[in-house]
Amino acid sequence: MFPLRNTSSSKLTSREDLLALRTSPTMLKRLSTAAELWRVAKSHRQIGGYGLFQYWLILIGGFANASDAIEILCVSILLPAAQCDLHMTSEDKGWLSAIPFVGMMLGGYVWGCLGDIYGRRNVLMVSLMVNAVSGLASAFVQTFPVFLFCRFVSGVGVGGSIPLVWAYVSEFQPPQRRGTALSIIASFWMIGNVIVAVIALVTVPYDIGFESGSFVYNSWRVFLTICALPALIIGIVILWLPESPMFLLLKGHKEETLDVLRKMYALNTGKPPYTYPVKQLSTSGLKVQSESRQDCYGSFTSALMQTWRHTKAMFSRSLIFPSSIMLIINFTIQFGYYGLWLWFPELFNRLEQYYKDHPDDKSVSVCELTTYQGNSTLPNPCDNKDGVLVDTNTLVKTLIISIAPLPANLWTIFYMDKLGRKFFLVFSMVLSGCAAFGVYLVRSSIDNLILVCVFGAVSTMGFNALDCLGAELFPTHLRSTALAVTLLAARIGAILGTVLFGYLVDVYCAVPMLLVAALLIFGGVLGLVLPNTTRTALM
Repeated sequence: MFPLRNTSSSKLTSREDLLALRTSPTMLKRLSTAAELWRVAKSHRQIGGYGLFQYWLILIGGFANASDAIEILCVSILLPAAQCDLHMTSEDKGWLSAIPFVGMMLGGYVWGCLGDIYGRRNVLMVSLMVNAVSGLASAFVQTFPVFLFCRFVSGVGVGGSIPLVWAYVSEFQPPQRRGTALSIIASFWMIGNVIVAVIALVTVPYDIGFESGSFVYNSWRVFLTICALPALIIGIVILWLPESPMFLLLKGHKEETLDVLRKMYALNTGKPPYTYPVKQLSTSGLKVQSESRQDCYGSFTSALMQTWRHTKAMFSRSLIFPSSIMLIINFTIQFGYYGLWLWFPELFNRLEQYYKDHPDDKSVSVCELTTYQGNSTLPNPCDNKDGVLVDTNTLVKTLIISIAPLPANLWTIFYMDKLGRKFFLVFSMVLSGCAAFGVYLVRSSIDNLILVCVFGAVSTMGFNALDCLGAELFPTHLRSTALAVTLLAARIGAILGTVLFGYLVDVYCAVPMLLVAALLIFGGVLGLVLPNTTRTALM
């Protein structure tokens, strides 16, 4: 992982160990990537090995990812229950659904760039706390504008923690296990969806909470409070984790880097830290980034300048090709996924409404009912003193949909390092594009549920592969910024996909379907030209 000097005289077990540890100054300059120390560790356990520290880190990173999923999905679940308390119109619901993505666009870029300046761990911890505090605050506010603002700030926090988790965890992984580790973290998004669905089932439908004058704290607010706790807990737990050693060494902090390696060694081997055989680290061959002490204004302007330099460096001659391809693929996958995913409930609600009004006609498809609004006149649910009664069956379906990607997640966990990132990316996006046409085959609520589960499971593989590629294609000093910029393109794609699908679906259903399918397939095929990062060392 790092350049080594003055190792201890402990016995080496193979010729590979001797070549790695007793090497010439010329070779030392080449030992500046993550692969080298891990290569030694594989055959010589005393170097640090792979063990409890990495497992603990993956678990924390996974729950950080799950906490983001919880904060995003909880908004769509609470909409029916909260509409009366917050006096929301349909337009208000639309803004509430979109505002987390707006926050994620801003937060992802800002936090991601700061992660390359001040460290992955520190910035990740702050972004998680921003997410948690704003999520908790939203459970107690009583007016829609303040609630909307809180959810925007929560989105800012979520947007930051997503790129930082991948950058942080990837820098502790050896090349041969990095794909598996990052796929496990990606699968925690599914776990977050399952957790939020279970929390909703045991809180939202029930009469819990209290009222005091004009202050109301009812079941959906209890639900929001619980949903904010994972981000809060993980933000606190990260206090006990070290900074990325690759980041520290890049900043010239050799002793701090060595201290992190000693702690990893002690936790993985059960031996005292002082017995760690590597005594010095060299920065030969590394472009060390100098740091200077400045006042608040100087630090702020310096951060802005570094942010701009890092962003511009993504489009330098050596990186412009992978950067451009990743921007396009991120845009297409999220345009296609969210463009269709967020409109599934509305399209299938129209089908259910038609069947209620025409129980003898079971031959129509969703696309034949794009303008159908139903014949029955429904009373305003807010006229009921109990407000909107949340359908438990809907929450059960949400739970089933959340569990559906499990086989796809398991496949990527066990085979991401064998079949490769490009295989899963291309396979997933092309298959997702073809699955979009399944909308024409839907004739019942069961068909609806099956299609949503299949589309979600297939898309999961592409997202997992893209998470790995985003962390591996860029050098350490740009990794967090690069993830943030590519995710910025992804958020733009998600918002445009949702908006354009809404405008086009009532005009001619085939147009948005073809657009979604074409973009997903195009993005998948484009993945073929990306460099292969499977089992390669981080730059």
